[in-house]
Amino acid sequence: MIKIGDFSNLAHVSIKTLHHYDDMGLLKPAHIDRFSGYRYYTIQQLATLNRILALKDLGLSLEQVAQLLDDDISPAEMRGMLRLKRMELTARVDEDKPACRVWNSACASSNRKATATSRRWLSSRYPPR
Repeated sequence: MIKIGDFSNLAHVSIKTLHHYDDMGLLKPAHIDRFSGYRYYTIQQLATLNRILALKDLGLSLEQVAQLLDDDISPAEMRGMLRLKRMELTARVDEDKPACRVWNSACASSNRKATATSRRWLSSRYPPR
């Protein structure tokens, strides 16, 4: 058994994250000391934690991750869900492209104005010799 602090260091997650995953039912400790309340994990639980973190990094919510873990889905079903997530993210990027163009244009215009203002200020403070 691995103490929660050691397990969190091994997995590079905070103890608070492990408590949260326990509260959500994502990753229950293998053992909780009935006197101290201290939580213990097994090395095998590291694989489950890594799967949770990988799915979270792919953009799935913790609720979606919980469903995937509960359903114990097949690799083919997992690939299908990840394809759907990719399509969702691609659609979101496509929706945001026009706003990004406007934003980039505004920033470029602002930079040109700031550069001109800076040059005027510098030339007033430090005239050419």
